[in-house]
Amino acid sequence: MTARSVWFVSAVLAASSGCVGGSSADGGVTGDGGARSDGGVTVVGHPDAVPPQLVMVQAQVSGRTGRDVHFTVKAKDRNLDVVGLWVRLLDASGSPVVGLDSDRDGVADAAEGAVSLDAPKWVGEAVSGSATLRGTAALAPLATQVGVVIQDATNLRSMETVIPIVQQPVRAPGEACDVTAAADRCTAGQGCRGMPATCQEGVAPQVTRLGFYRAAGGPTIILEGTEPEDDLLTVRIEFQNAQGQAISVDSDGDGTPDLAFFDVAASTAAVDGTFFLRMQAGDGLDAQVGKLVATATDAAGHTGAPKIVAPSAVPTRSSGQTCDPRGFDVCGPMLACSPGTPGATNTCSSAASLRATQCRAMPVLIATAEGATVIGRAEGGSLWDAPAGCSTNDPKGRPEGMVTLRLMSRADSVTLSTVHAGTNFDTTMYVLTGCPADSSASLGCNDDLPQSSGASQLVLTDMPAGDYLVVIDSFDTSGGAFELSATVQ
Repeated sequence: MTARSVWFVSAVLAASSGCVGGSSADGGVTGDGGARSDGGVTVVGHPDAVPPQLVMVQAQVSGRTGRDVHFTVKAKDRNLDVVGLWVRLLDASGSPVVGLDSDRDGVADAAEGAVSLDAPKWVGEAVSGSATLRGTAALAPLATQVGVVIQDATNLRSMETVIPIVQQPVRAPGEACDVTAAADRCTAGQGCRGMPATCQEGVAPQVTRLGFYRAAGGPTIILEGTEPEDDLLTVRIEFQNAQGQAISVDSDGDGTPDLAFFDVAASTAAVDGTFFLRMQAGDGLDAQVGKLVATATDAAGHTGAPKIVAPSAVPTRSSGQTCDPRGFDVCGPMLACSPGTPGATNTCSSAASLRATQCRAMPVLIATAEGATVIGRAEGGSLWDAPAGCSTNDPKGRPEGMVTLRLMSRADSVTLSTVHAGTNFDTTMYVLTGCPADSSASLGCNDDLPQSSGASQLVLTDMPAGDYLVVIDSFDTSGGAFELSATVQ
């Protein structure tokens, strides 16, 4: 095991909805074509595509801690491929306000970006849905209004509508409150519960499930829990021997035990009453530790009961059995956990069948000399992994998005890039032919382009005409939105 820095949180948020992209001077509009749905597949580049229309949108501060901005949306789209909103944070005078965390490091770095629609509902060409910018109200207290456009899968956009951000009323202890924290919230340290619901003293966060799984390169620590007030602050990880006695471990490899515990900062991990953390430990920690102890504490000083677990192999599930997409178990060979969505009913299913279905449903991106663009999401279960050696530490089982790249004629070179404002996670991109079972025969792979905050760019040369599978894999477990461009020469 190496230095203390080997313990790190590789994924914090329990949900990735509402993540934002970065900003660009021209609003990030790229590409020269639209999209149309043909046989269930979006084909980018059809000349009859028209931008979507934003019919109604509202924005309000929301959440149990008042740190989010929630949007309610109605729109029309003839092409049936609306994917989300593009928003600009503004102060009272209309000037931009930096308040979006485009690279998920907890620091505001952009004044505009993309936010995905959650479970949009379609009736003909009309679509309604909601979207949430996590943490934006806390990061941008001066933002009193927001410019909103709705965008489709090819970045065609509606006209912008500027609306006020409605503030969320704060209720005092003993006052009636909304248990969903949509209409109002309780003051810090208080929770809304009871019949009838009133603001009451908050309760301690609880770690409900803890895994300490052996793996090549070092064990994985994963945990989930409940935090009704969404004000989780830290999770402390302590070490015990097999008899349950507190011990210290040798964290720097000098032969002397020097670390009895470490605290994981988790102030943004709790979402809608639950939290999830995943950590990659250094090689050899499971050999030093007989038991691992996890204890959660919130911002009001409430500390939950400790959860204790011994190191073990991750449980393996067989075909048809339920599975956990977060990694508390894994599916056996030639199986994948589907649909790979936390909170849904997930089962181990044939990976080959899932790949075939996914390949038929992928959007088709027709590369052009000007550069064509498609917007998508990396989410759900993993059907491919990046080629060995392409991504640091070779992460496995990460969420991914897929696009069919179509070359109408032979190309001297094709440049594929996620270095765009609509990409909001650390991408690994690789290209395959057909719909293969693995990525061993990839045509090329790129993890991080320098100075790109984790975005990827890949240049392929001497490419015959035809269709290719482009996989946009996530380095961490949360995935997110991506903007992929394809340019030919």
